[in-house]
Amino acid sequence: MKEEGAAIVAFKLVKDGVFQEEGIVELLKAPGLIPGNAGARKIQDNLSDLRAQVAANQKGASLMHELVAEYSLEVIQAYMNHIQNCAAESVRSMLRQFSLNMNMATVGTVYAEDCLDDGTPICLSVTIDRDAGTAVFDFAGTGQEVFGNLNAPPAVSASAIIYCLRCLLPESDIPLNQGCLEPVQILIPDGSILKPCATAAVVGGNVLTSQRVTDVVLKAFRACAASQGCMNNLTFGNSTMGYYEVCYCVVLSLLNMNN
Repeated sequence: MKEEGAAIVAFKLVKDGVFQEEGIVELLKAPGLIPGNAGARKIQDNLSDLRAQVAANQKGASLMHELVAEYSLEVIQAYMNHIQNCAAESVRSMLRQFSLNMNMATVGTVYAEDCLDDGTPICLSVTIDRDAGTAVFDFAGTGQEVFGNLNAPPAVSASAIIYCLRCLLPESDIPLNQGCLEPVQILIPDGSILKPCATAAVVGGNVLTSQRVTDVVLKAFRACAASQGCMNNLTFGNSTMGYYEVCYCVVLSLLNMNN
């Protein structure tokens, strides 16, 4: 983990309307205090990116204030709830239909497994309650965290699951939102590659392990052939600059859910 660069657990970037440049610069330079490591190479580039993100958030807040002023807070909150409830009901309907297509019992389970290149298994059982329209995603049996950087925090698995659920919905006009996870419970064993300890290296988990989790979820639902399980990462640099690119070049062949 020490070689992964700046690891910022929590930092208040804007306080009382003031961008906290001194504090964030200190955090970006902190890895350079560890022998054999270096801090951020282009601090000004980092600061520019962060300011752009702050500006984007501020723009979003301004637009929300405009919506509230035009339609009232009560109406806006009601429609936000409608959107999430619609997504939740769509997922429930999909789970029920999948259960019927698979000739499952009222409460039944499907399984899937894949491995990382080093052989670490990612195991998943999905137990569906057809009456309730709910599912438990249980990663029991998944391999232990590794010494390298392919460990993935639990949020990565949650992101993969919500992505897959949205892909599995027959409706094409439902926006991706937290309501998709409302009927779902996610269980991940402590100390596994999908729920490592706080000091584990995780930089590769978001771009590599996440894709293998996606493969496993879609495999459990008999929805598509496995992809290559990688985002095709490219990185290069020297002591003064670094470049990193993620290429989403994965083609998924969706299969008939009835097969």
